[in-house]
Amino acid sequence: MPLRAGHTHLFRGARLLLPATVSAPKPCALELEFSDGVRTSAELLAPVRPDEPWLLAVGAHRTAAGTALPARSWLVTRVTPGEDGTELRLGEPLPPPAP
Repeated sequence: MPLRAGHTHLFRGARLLLPATVSAPKPCALELEFSDGVRTSAELLAPVRPDEPWLLAVGAHRTAAGTALPARSWLVTRVTPGEDGTELRLGEPLPPPAP
């Protein structure tokens, strides 16, 4: 399933858009497309408890300008259905795993 980002990278507060055919998020594999046309794998993960946030796990990739970005997981702080699709708002990234 496609997921679109309005920027070339992710950051706290970034808004991502699922297709209009998705009225509510569900755990699934995604193809995240950035504004520079770069695509990478991602996965939307459901919270363990209802009061916890969703997570978005994004695979390592390079921007079109060549910047290498490691795999990273992000908290999803808001999910908003709309006419153009379901918007996911990112919160803080999770700390990278210890080596």
